[in-house]
Amino acid sequence: MDHFLVTIVDAKEFFEYTPGVLRAYVKPKHLDALTFTLYPVIEGRMACKFIWGEVTELNGVERTATIQPMFVKDKEVVDFDFCVIAAGCNFGVFHKWGESLWFPTIHA
Repeated sequence: MDHFLVTIVDAKEFFEYTPGVLRAYVKPKHLDALTFTLYPVIEGRMACKFIWGEVTELNGVERTATIQPMFVKDKEVVDFDFCVIAAGCNFGVFHKWGESLWFPTIHA
């Protein structure tokens, strides 16, 4: 198998490089260098499908994900062969569980 159909679901429509945000407060023009809209990058440059919404249910037996797209009333069901959950993490240097980027606290 040398070809995959990839669908990315994200609750945000944009990417933000968070460590640089403070600089944007001082220099507002810098925000453009720190953020971009996901849709044109994921669908245009990466040739993947992008759904702006949230996965509300995963069915491992049937290999389906139920997705609630933004601004759409009805949920959508997408089938998959492989599912990767990239839920993100919080890094808090002053928190007892967030002292390392290599062992961050994960919120599910």
